[in-house]
Amino acid sequence: MASCQKSDFDQLCEEAAILTRELECKAANSALEAATREAEQVLQTFNLPPLNTQKTKRACSSLPKPVSFVERDQFGHLVPKRRRQKSSKANICDATVINSAGMSSSLGSGQRDIDHSPSLSAHTVWAAAESIETLHQEIEDLLGDTDHIKCSIPTSSNTWAIRIEQSKKKWAALRPEMLDSLLSAEYTEIRQCQHCLLKRSVIRCKDCIPKQLLCPECDILLHKRKLHNRETDVEGFFRPISPSTLIKMDSRGQFLFEEKDSLLPLETPEEICNCSIDSIVVSEGKKAILIGIDGRYNVSLPEFKCLKCNVSRTTNIPLLVRSGYWPATASCETIYKIDVFVSYDHMKLTAPGMSRQSFTGLLEQRTEFFGRDGKICADAFQRSFFEWRYCQFEIDQLCGLKVFDCPACSPFMLAVSVDGNRKMYRFKRGAEDHGLFKGVFVCEDDDVSKFVDYINNKTKHSSGKGVCGSSQWTAARESVPMKYNKLDEEGMEVAVCRHGVLLRSLNMMRGEIFAYPMFLQKELTPRNVQFMCTDVICKYWPYLQRVVRDCPELSPLLDMKPFLSVMHAKAHSWKCEIKWGGRNQEGAGTTLGEEVEQVNSFLSRTAICSKYMTKGARTDMITIQAMAWNKRKIENLAKLLSRRLQKTKAKIQEASRNITALKTELAITDDTLKAWSKEIQEWADTATSEANMGSDQGLQKTIESLYVSIRQRKQDLYRQSDGNKRRHKIRRKIWEEKAKFIAAIDEYNRAAPQKLQSADTILASEGYAWPWVLDERDNLVIKKKAFDQLMLLNRLTEEECVVLKEIRNHWKCLKRDHSLLNDLSSNIDVDKERNKLDCGLSEKGVLGLHSVLQKRMCYLRTHMSSVQQLYTSVLNNCVESANIIDDDFLETDEVDIQFSSDNDDEEVDNAELSFEI
Repeated sequence: MASCQKSDFDQLCEEAAILTRELECKAANSALEAATREAEQVLQTFNLPPLNTQKTKRACSSLPKPVSFVERDQFGHLVPKRRRQKSSKANICDATVINSAGMSSSLGSGQRDIDHSPSLSAHTVWAAAESIETLHQEIEDLLGDTDHIKCSIPTSSNTWAIRIEQSKKKWAALRPEMLDSLLSAEYTEIRQCQHCLLKRSVIRCKDCIPKQLLCPECDILLHKRKLHNRETDVEGFFRPISPSTLIKMDSRGQFLFEEKDSLLPLETPEEICNCSIDSIVVSEGKKAILIGIDGRYNVSLPEFKCLKCNVSRTTNIPLLVRSGYWPATASCETIYKIDVFVSYDHMKLTAPGMSRQSFTGLLEQRTEFFGRDGKICADAFQRSFFEWRYCQFEIDQLCGLKVFDCPACSPFMLAVSVDGNRKMYRFKRGAEDHGLFKGVFVCEDDDVSKFVDYINNKTKHSSGKGVCGSSQWTAARESVPMKYNKLDEEGMEVAVCRHGVLLRSLNMMRGEIFAYPMFLQKELTPRNVQFMCTDVICKYWPYLQRVVRDCPELSPLLDMKPFLSVMHAKAHSWKCEIKWGGRNQEGAGTTLGEEVEQVNSFLSRTAICSKYMTKGARTDMITIQAMAWNKRKIENLAKLLSRRLQKTKAKIQEASRNITALKTELAITDDTLKAWSKEIQEWADTATSEANMGSDQGLQKTIESLYVSIRQRKQDLYRQSDGNKRRHKIRRKIWEEKAKFIAAIDEYNRAAPQKLQSADTILASEGYAWPWVLDERDNLVIKKKAFDQLMLLNRLTEEECVVLKEIRNHWKCLKRDHSLLNDLSSNIDVDKERNKLDCGLSEKGVLGLHSVLQKRMCYLRTHMSSVQQLYTSVLNNCVESANIIDDDFLETDEVDIQFSSDNDDEEVDNAELSFEI
């Protein structure tokens, strides 16, 4: 035994020695180049001839080699010696001392003699010479012993392609083992029960890990009131079985399958009579269907009975809800697990286009995978989901949660963006209902219809498309006759804030008309909105002014400022873009006005399913998905504002550099730049009258109109149409207008001295500079470029102040929510002490509401802590924050950004930005 241990110890020592040698060699490679240069430098210092390797080896073979000690660190690596400073021969002769005849004779005849000094001994020079020779020999040995050193592939890399390639190689090497493991897991070897350790196991339960192997008796004992996913191996392979299937052994030792009723897992009621709880027994009641995330189960509802007084109680709805279930009907014939509703709610946010049939089909596949069978009714599932989601909405209302309010835009909202979505249409169905969420997010159709009729009766309208200069817009219409077709709603008009939070919407019954955004503007007036953003504000605002003259009660709508969406402004004329464009509106910051397009991208996917629903179901589903969208937006609001502040500061520096470079390139001053900007704005306010328009100007207007129309149709090809039939009509219209466009360009080029480019080149450009527009002002392109740069810098400077105000509003809103939850919880405590719990709920319901308030306060404190850390880190990086908050852009009653959770909001410190929780 001792010899074995010794041999093992010797083997470990040998392996350690080999490993040490390898480490030394690798370390020597890294220090080899530096050591070689140092050796050559030392040789040059003493003017020694180069060493002859063969002679040195022969001479050293007969003489004992000198012993030298090499300095190493704690890991065994060679410590490189400090390089000596280069010196001239004169300095070497003056400072070097050699008292040896042998050393003097070894010097060449052409070399100078070295002065002797008694301050140094001869041993010092010989030690240096020995170290140089030893170093040469050691370097030669290290260079020759590199056979065992192999270049290894780097374990990690910052290059994405290399990481992916390495991952593929690892998976390719691991794939045979994974395949073998999958097949090995299907092997049905005879093993003992892991519970009783006496009998053979015939059941493998996937939910009882680590002890998943069971015999028939232990299986019945452990799964008496459990719905676990099990498999049996009595047939030589693992076969999934339902919870109602049992395995028993007959007298001949053969295993038989037997069916029994599975009880629905429920908590036992505290009391059903005055007897003790020990006298209550559970028996099988009526049959029911349970649907969870693992599919469908056929179960029996428990029936509780007292053995002493024979009082019985069946399963009721309150007991089901307390146990985590939700009834599909009042008779509880179908029951759902609440977790399946939560999963479906998350799925509709992640994949809005997934239908209820697809989700229930997924549940049916899981039912079959686990050895069960049965169908799931999609309509009953959706109806129960709506009921559960509406109860959640009612709980949010009791907790004071405002789902369709943006925390950063309260109490003053900078901008609201309104646009229509033609993909949100709905086909006519049979019986129509109103739904549970009537008027919560989607305005009621009766109110909208009355408003539209009122506006039509008070104001005269012009039919046809609106025209912006030479641009025609389908959305810019004052009135459209209602179409009698198979559609009930032709789309939706949606309003969002500048952070993408949904605020309000309505159903469009007759296309996009100006009365729809006007109704939403009227609904949002109490929120103190500063800018009204649409893609046709240049036509909508004059229409609004004309309506206000006939309807004075709508005059508060003019308190808002018009704002043309930044991206849509590129398709408008230059004058329209300069006058109405969002980049040129003072106080708007870098608001795009296109935030509704992001929301429409989400809502358009919901229309895949909602267009076949009834009116009430469509309203409920859109409202539920809108609430889920807002919840995600509000949770990520702190990250959004932090990134926006950081990007704004970086863009300000870039815009400042661009302005400086432009002034240097054009050799202009700030006064000249401001004069150009004023000139551009004055030019945009002028307009060409129709009476003074000649034939050439008519042709120019035709070219501009066709250019904008073709580009707009290409943009709406997939944005506003979801069917190939509609897209084919649009493409055909594009081909027809393009032929007219080419003909108009040819006609213009035949007469004009300055030729236009080809039609494809013009259509490929964005904001093409027409020659007849450039002739109206000298150097118009250069002046507009300077104007755009100046406006961008101004908006970025405003944006920094705007974002800081929004950060303050967000934090104050979190404080208000926390204070509101605390007040509601305190009121419940006070009412409970006074026995005045009169709010339409039972005593247990009120106490449950109190628990919900406590839970939400806990979650809110955690969220506020993360928001505090994020905002603090961002604001600490903003060096100029203290200067920004004193700017005139902020209001007088909000001169400081104070982040505190104290109840006294009036006490602020102007010297610092602080967070306190």
